[in-house]
Amino acid sequence: MLLAAALCGVGCDRIKPAPPPAAALEAPVPEIVQETAPAAAPAEPVIDPAVPALTINKSAQVIVLGYHDFTTGKSKNPMEINVDHFRDQMQALKDARLPVISMSDFLAWRRGEKDIPDPSVVITMDDGWKTVHRLAFPVLKEFGYPFSIFLYKRFVNGGGRALTTPEIRELMAYGAEVGSHSVSHPLPSKIRGLERKSSEEAGTFLRMEMKDSKQFLEDLIARPVRTYAYPGGYNTEHEQEIGKEAGYEALFTVNPARVTWDMPATTLARYIILGNDPTDSNFRRAVSSRGTSGGDLTKALLGGPEGESLVTTTPRPDATVAERRPLIGVDVTKLSGIDPASVVMKIAGFGTVPAVYDPAAGVISYQIREALRAPECQVYVTFKRAGESKPDAVNWRFSVDLLANYLPEPPPVLQQATVPEGVMTLPADPAGTPAPAPAPTPALPSPQ
Repeated sequence: MLLAAALCGVGCDRIKPAPPPAAALEAPVPEIVQETAPAAAPAEPVIDPAVPALTINKSAQVIVLGYHDFTTGKSKNPMEINVDHFRDQMQALKDARLPVISMSDFLAWRRGEKDIPDPSVVITMDDGWKTVHRLAFPVLKEFGYPFSIFLYKRFVNGGGRALTTPEIRELMAYGAEVGSHSVSHPLPSKIRGLERKSSEEAGTFLRMEMKDSKQFLEDLIARPVRTYAYPGGYNTEHEQEIGKEAGYEALFTVNPARVTWDMPATTLARYIILGNDPTDSNFRRAVSSRGTSGGDLTKALLGGPEGESLVTTTPRPDATVAERRPLIGVDVTKLSGIDPASVVMKIAGFGTVPAVYDPAAGVISYQIREALRAPECQVYVTFKRAGESKPDAVNWRFSVDLLANYLPEPPPVLQQATVPEGVMTLPADPAGTPAPAPAPTPALPSPQ
């Protein structure tokens, strides 16, 4: 072993390199980097000339219809519609060749990911009534129409007339989509009261209503909930901001108009279909190819090429007003026998309002008390005349210039300051020597 160690030591001395000179130790040793082959350029996508490029029709319009409850008998209130009447409306969509699209397709169009026919229809149903499953669902399956349901948390599995979880899942298995309708379906008066009391308190309440309902539904259906329908259509700018904060992609009002590409996502329009409207005015206006504010239903009263107007409205149909709290009125002096108890005025976003009918002046009027927030306002006035079997309906809309009252005041004209002669004269020196004149102020360089 000693001999082996000695031999190793001798061998090691022989192969050990001589120490490098001092100069070599001081010089930096360049790092040796292994050269890699250049990355291959990404392959160019193969474009099939037979497949047209995706184009989005940004001028398309979408008719969003809103329903609530259904019945096999006579409608007891505006939110309840006879199922046979509902079937007739679905048949009217088919006869008019109006394509019904899903909410997902609508959202994809809004994102610029998918094109849609122009115009298209989206069917929605609020609250979560059991009759949606029992009565409306068979009709929708019959026509093959997709639809969405807006549910509020406290009504789901609420017993009696409320949808149950199994029923909701059966609707979804067919293709129905679910949106939120708040936690408790608060009345507009509650939200107004909270806003007047404390903006912070109102914000806490609205976050609970909008966020908790979204989370509840997503846990229930195991899918994202991207849409929200304001209860009663009422909404504020505060609520709109919280809706965006909660992650909703589309929030719907009850302002009756077609949805356009550039309509704000927080105030999307929707036609609420009333079950007790004998003239079916809102549905007919929604699907009318003319898109006029009165359609054929009120032509006789509002006038047209066929004859003289029997009523006039304030504001005029399709007019644009700058006043956010306008006086709404209908002049009915050319009509007689109007029953004052039959006069009803409804304004989109406000519902039924306490309009005043003055028989002596022949005017039905209502002064808007809260600033209008939508760019369009729809008004419905109905009344019954003696000897007429059905009530008359006046239905018109006007536009609101939302920017008119937000334009800044023109800046005041700045007059050049002048100093009366002698004001800047310095007092004489006590010795009698006049004080030297002040040095002239150097001119400021002109801005470049």
